Amino acid sequence: MTKETRAHPRYEIRISAELMPEHGESLTCTTRDLSMGGVGVDMERPLPEGSALSVELFVVVDDIEDETTVPLLVKGKVVWCRMKSPLEFLAGIQFLDVSPEQRTYLSQLVAAQAADG
Repeated sequence: MTKETRAHPRYEIRISAELMPEHGESLTCTTRDLSMGGVGVDMERPLPEGSALSVELFVVVDDIEDETTVPLLVKGKVVWCRMKSPLEFLAGIQFLDVSPEQRTYLSQLVAAQAADG
């Protein structure tokens, strides 16, 4: 059995996200987990591994998107994607070029959602 080592701890956090590939239609999905380095998502269609996209994460309060809070928008890359069932896909997305402001926002988002979980 191989022990998996990650650069950032991963937290089971289910929030709404929108994936915006450089080429193709936007895709609304739900996060499975979130870390400072990336996000795991459940979605209805596959995305090509290695493809660049933008990820928009929405703050959730009492299971409803908080419209008073600006979503976090960060660049990313699809690291892996696999089929769970014919209409369900899982993907791992690595965050790229995260600014200090985005890192602070992401840290607060992780802390807030992890505390609520």
